[in-house]
Amino acid sequence: MNAYHINNDEIKELKETMGFRVGMTSWNGFVESHPEGCSSTELIGFVKEQMNPPYEQKDLDNYLQTILRTFVNFIRGARLDTPILE
Repeated sequence: MNAYHINNDEIKELKETMGFRVGMTSWNGFVESHPEGCSSTELIGFVKEQMNPPYEQKDLDNYLQTILRTFVNFIRGARLDTPILE
């Protein structure tokens, strides 16, 4: 799966979905250290490193990519000015 850019505002909004197993202090630190946003791969790596309790999914990368793509599309669809990911 190809990486795509997630802007800083989207990272903030993703806390409730992608980051619900990541502490608020860690998530806010990630947001502050990425003012220009990050790649989807970088965000998934951060979630995997920080999540507590860890997911027990066999194919964790694919699982997290599916969740991230779904919620990024939801966020972008709500704004209607940002392209939806295919």
